[in-house]
Amino acid sequence: MGPAFSVSMVLLLLMLVCGRPVYSGRIVGGQAAALGRWPWQVSLQFGRAHICGGSLISKNWVLTAAHCLKGHWIFIPYSIWLGSIDVRQSSKGKEYYVSKIVIHPKKSDTNGDIALLKLSTPVTFTSVIMPICLPNISKHHKLPASCWVTGWGQNMKGQYPAFLQEVEVPLIDDVECEQQYNPLSMFIPGLEPVIKKDEFCASDIKMKKDSCKGDSGGPLTCQIDGVWTQIGIVSWGLECGKIAPGVYTNVTYYQKWISAIISRAQGSGGDCTYVTSCSLLYFFLWLSWDPPEPWP
Repeated sequence: MGPAFSVSMVLLLLMLVCGRPVYSGRIVGGQAAALGRWPWQVSLQFGRAHICGGSLISKNWVLTAAHCLKGHWIFIPYSIWLGSIDVRQSSKGKEYYVSKIVIHPKKSDTNGDIALLKLSTPVTFTSVIMPICLPNISKHHKLPASCWVTGWGQNMKGQYPAFLQEVEVPLIDDVECEQQYNPLSMFIPGLEPVIKKDEFCASDIKMKKDSCKGDSGGPLTCQIDGVWTQIGIVSWGLECGKIAPGVYTNVTYYQKWISAIISRAQGSGGDCTYVTSCSLLYFFLWLSWDPPEPWP
């Protein structure tokens, strides 16, 4: 059985469990989420402190924003918090160490804001820990008018809530979003676009519903054909729900890259590319750690 066949089987099995939370039932302008409603939501942490969001996409991999990860050290003290809406390391959640970080090679200040994190041990799926589905690029899907963004980011009062927040935000046309960020684009067509081809926008400025600082790396998910699918990663924005829409990395744009990285890792074996022993030296590293600024 070759590596390609094995990867195909894994992806097929994931399609049967991803995006189907058991539960059916403050992000700016949002409300607290119920436990199990967003079982793929993760908290990317350093020294047991939340720095960014992320999403579980398989038993071994987490998807997040590249700007959440600082540098390429041999020892990187990152961990993932899963299975709890309380970001404060409650007894209900589970912690997993990051053994490998893959940042998109074209990451810059203007695009490529996407990264994959491989976990040191496989995640055990439960009713409150499940992966999110990724877009099927071989099939065209009509997106709904609005989707949901989740995270522990800053709320309207400038506070960071301990419990996971959720908010429904409308998707915004690329041209409309570009005009809001770059009004001169209407009169000078040759200007370099602010919203790149690997990005899109979503928020409700009138109702002040948006993602914010601390939500970076978290998922924007839509219910498509009855299954929750991640189409975006919280990337950047301006004045959180006040001036212009939140900007998201387009997951569909990078779907082939995601599949290639996971497939390559599946065939190569061996973990802890960046973290020796996956849990040693963390204490010494955080002494000199300067956490990233999740929201530009």
